[in-house]
Amino acid sequence: MFLSSRNSRGPARRAGGFTLVELLVVIAIIGILVAMLLPAVQSAREAARKMQCQNNLKQLSLALLNYHETCKFFPPSSHWPNNGATLGTLNNGQLAENWVILILPNLEQQNLYDKFDRKKPIPDPVNMLARSSELDVMKCPTDPYSQKPFKGSSNSGTSNLGDNWGRGNYAANASLGFMTFNSHSQLGGSGSAALPTSKGWQDNRTRGVMGANSSVGIAEIKDGSSNTVLVAEIRAGVTDFDVRGIWAMSGGCPSALWSHGNLGDANGPNSVEINADDTLACDAIRSAVGGDVALQKMRMPCSAGSRPNYQQTARSLHVGGIMAAFGDGHVSWISDYVERSTTESYRAVWDRVMVSSDGDTLSLQSL
Repeated sequence: MFLSSRNSRGPARRAGGFTLVELLVVIAIIGILVAMLLPAVQSAREAARKMQCQNNLKQLSLALLNYHETCKFFPPSSHWPNNGATLGTLNNGQLAENWVILILPNLEQQNLYDKFDRKKPIPDPVNMLARSSELDVMKCPTDPYSQKPFKGSSNSGTSNLGDNWGRGNYAANASLGFMTFNSHSQLGGSGSAALPTSKGWQDNRTRGVMGANSSVGIAEIKDGSSNTVLVAEIRAGVTDFDVRGIWAMSGGCPSALWSHGNLGDANGPNSVEINADDTLACDAIRSAVGGDVALQKMRMPCSAGSRPNYQQTARSLHVGGIMAAFGDGHVSWISDYVERSTTESYRAVWDRVMVSSDGDTLSLQSL
């Protein structure tokens, strides 16, 4: 019998490829794997950023030690030309070079150092090009706010400081006292520490390392250079007129730690006390981000009003703490949960690593 070719074939075969259900299953599996791997990738990236930040602090500490080797003392954190100046001079156009500018040659930045006209105030337009320079060694890559320059003209309270200032994430340890002359009377007058003659600078319960128009040498660090902070992390301002974190600007907030312990409300690393950092144009900063509570959630609170820049504590966007460089050049992690003082008369662990000559040393294991 004749059989047709159709009947002589075997069972029909399915065309190659995936069904819709199979594709959806594969996509779901890939999505789960990506979700599982993403935290690990983010963690690895932050670990790399944190290591870079640590390396920056190491380089800064070595530059400071090289400066010390030549001058026999550390540079002042803040400088202005007239020791008899009033409070207003801290925030007008007369601010002179700060600690970062002074150590530029030790950071292999001699050309940038030479661009500054130090006979003129740093806010002067003649210094705009130099102060706008981006210094990688002054930036912690974890902080995105450090990518946007300071623009003083954005707010009337900061307009006299001018525009085009590069940001920075590291501040010199100045004093547990305020960067004021006679406005704070804590501990029998030790609250104010803005001049070499101020009680707060002369008092070994509050004096740090790099003050205003004054500083100490290693021989004067009676608590031991390995137990005393030189430089710690800070965060860059959250608006373009927020003066916190400006590498070439003198003063508390821009580039120095003042009243960051038992004498003030910016007590300890990443303090969230509602009136913590005393900084210009705070009310405007609060309004720009949605109020004081919003600023607290960002862990960047500031004192109501528009106070002069005389208080700043250490801050970072790393989870759980900040990094600091010590007087012997090593860099250590300090937890947000480090012991902080609860009264003006008690010096907790945080205070003791900031004060250079109170005679109360401690082990780094206390951190």
